[in-house]
Amino acid sequence: MTVLRRWCPNCLGWQDFQKLADAEKAAVREEKGPRHYVGDLWRCAVKGCVRYQPAYHARGGGDLPEKFREEKAAAPE
Repeated sequence: MTVLRRWCPNCLGWQDFQKLADAEKAAVREEKGPRHYVGDLWRCAVKGCVRYQPAYHARGGGDLPEKFREEKAAAPE
């Protein structure tokens, strides 16, 4: 799997990003419209983050719907 290291505005730090899955691409198209290009969108790989953006333009992205949020691991007691 290809990973890019990019700035995540949601996490406020440099994070690994991975390509969007097909279901995530469909959700972005549903939100942005059928002509929106989703071929070069990447998602922050941090658990709990739903940020997506183009590979080289952090301001061109947004947040995926909540159903794509992976819950963060519970803190050890």
